[in-house]
Amino acid sequence: MSNKNFIASARTAEAPPRGGRPLREGIVLPVKRYIFIDKKNQPYSKIYVALHKAENLPKMVPDYQKPHKHNTDEFYFFVGNKKNLSGLEGQIKFEGKIHKIFSPATVYIPAGTVHEYKITKGSGNVIVLFKNLDYSHEEAKPNIELGKKEYKKFKELIIKPDIRPTSEIKFHRDSALGKRYVFVDYKKMPQADFYTIVRDAQNIKQTKTGYVDEHAHNCDSYYLFIGNNPDLSGLRAEIVIRKKKKVIESPASVHIPEKIPHYYKPISGSGKFFSIVPKGKYNESLLWFIFW
Repeated sequence: MSNKNFIASARTAEAPPRGGRPLREGIVLPVKRYIFIDKKNQPYSKIYVALHKAENLPKMVPDYQKPHKHNTDEFYFFVGNKKNLSGLEGQIKFEGKIHKIFSPATVYIPAGTVHEYKITKGSGNVIVLFKNLDYSHEEAKPNIELGKKEYKKFKELIIKPDIRPTSEIKFHRDSALGKRYVFVDYKKMPQADFYTIVRDAQNIKQTKTGYVDEHAHNCDSYYLFIGNNPDLSGLRAEIVIRKKKKVIESPASVHIPEKIPHYYKPISGSGKFFSIVPKGKYNESLLWFIFW
């Protein structure tokens, strides 16, 4: 596979595909959608990733989803535009019961759980991630009694990220720019068996050296690059895959198949970097030898 197949620019998706999503009739979405990873953008990927951008929301945001469930686990990552990623609010109904969401936050939705969500206030982005690229929607009636009985259990599926040192993972150093927010991993939510961090970096200046050494994983891994400009541009990074360099302009995604050596470093601009590995323990995903 050529290196160019690993990198894809995000595309806008103003109109949802007919019948493809559980939206209420006649609704106008209050968010702008970007597709980062799907069968069109990253056909060799194993996950799906979209972004819902919220700004200038109406005072009262109507419900815009129908209750539904999926055949695979789903995540929402709430990232606000204010300091420390705050400034974005929402809600999710688990089995008919409302739970509030305040950014920064992760919402984990196990497969088969009936839910509906919406962004309610503020500005920022919600990254929507399905564990399986071949996910499906199915409209479903919520089990109200289950929502009441398991209210505390469902509430625990909404968690706040930790700010942790970069050096807790191998091949990475604490000279990294910005703060590293761990949104989900084995410490935060072991049952999810997933790792996602967000790095918030502002006014990046190009340096000769980065903070990530060349490494490879025993599973696929992914990067998202999201700039602070209104169209998500404004962030540039250099990624090296199998010794070949490529400059990335946000908004974009990178899909690294298993066993492929790689590393990256920021070059300029401001924005957010996402690192996604489908294993709860990042260090256990690392290979201690490189395939060529």
